[in-house]
Amino acid sequence: MDVRTLEYFVAAVECGGFTKAAARLHVTQPTLSEAIRRLERECDAPLFHRVGRGVVLSEAGAVLLTYARRVLKDMEDARQSMIALRGFQGGRVTVSAPPALSIEPLARIVGNFRRAYPDVTVVMLPTEDGALAAAAVANAASEVGLTDRPVSADLRAHPIGSNEIVVVLPPGNALSGKGPVSLEQLAGVPFISSAVGTRARNLLDESKERGIALQTAVETPHREAVIPLILEGVGAAFLPWTVSREAESRGAVVLPLLPRVAYDLLIVHRDQPLTAAAEAFVATALGSSPVGGD
Repeated sequence: MDVRTLEYFVAAVECGGFTKAAARLHVTQPTLSEAIRRLERECDAPLFHRVGRGVVLSEAGAVLLTYARRVLKDMEDARQSMIALRGFQGGRVTVSAPPALSIEPLARIVGNFRRAYPDVTVVMLPTEDGALAAAAVANAASEVGLTDRPVSADLRAHPIGSNEIVVVLPPGNALSGKGPVSLEQLAGVPFISSAVGTRARNLLDESKERGIALQTAVETPHREAVIPLILEGVGAAFLPWTVSREAESRGAVVLPLLPRVAYDLLIVHRDQPLTAAAEAFVATALGSSPVGGD
C-alpha cells in the first residue's frame, strides 16, 4: 500500500469513476484500475461497488477513505514544511467554510493573509454548513476550517469573533426603525425559509413549534436567492448579521432580535503540527478584527 495507490483510490472516490480519475491524474485507466485491484487484494475486501459506468464506495472503502486522505494530507504537510525551510516561498493552505462565513470573516482573513504572504495559494473549500466545514478538517479534506458550530474534541478550536441572527424585512416595512423585535412581534409576517439545518431555518422552525404564527411564503435551498426575494417584497428572512449587511445596503430593513441569537465563530484545525502556511493562516485569523452585530 503506497502513497501513489492511495492517491488513485481517493481520486476514484472524488471523481465517481475510474475514467475521470485517470484523466485527472494523467494516467491510463488500466493503470489506475490495476492499482485499485492490488489495493483491494491488500485490504482483502472490495473497496467499490460497480454501478453502471461509475463506482460507489463499499463499507470497507468508506473506512479506508478517511485514513487515505489523512496519509495524503500528511504527505502534503511534509512537502509544505520543506517549502517553509526554503524561506516560506510558495506553498498552499486549504480552508473549508460555509457560505456565510466565506463572506465574512473568511474574505477579510484571506485578504490580510495574502498581503502578508503573497506567494502562498489559498484554496477555499465550500461546505453546506459549519458542521461540515469542521468535518472536512477532521477527515483531512482541508487543513483549516471556519465554523459556527461546536466541534469534536479531536480538533483544536480558536474563537475569532461572534455573529448573530437578525431579521431582514423588505424595504419600507412598518417595523423600520423600531429597534430590536421579538419573535412574537413578527407573527403574521411572511417568511422565506432557507435550507434545512441552517441556523436561520432552525429558528423559523422552533418559532412555529412554540406557537408563534410565522408564515412561510417561500421555501428555497438557494441561499443566493434569499436577498433578492426580500428586496422584491416577497417576505422576510432570518439571516446572519454578516450576510444582512448586503441586503441593508440595498434598502432592506435589518433589525436585531430580542432576545439576541448570538454565537461564536471558530477557526479549527487538527490537533497536530501545522504546515508553515497553515500556521501563518491561523495566526492571521487570530489577529484579525472580530466580527459581530454590535
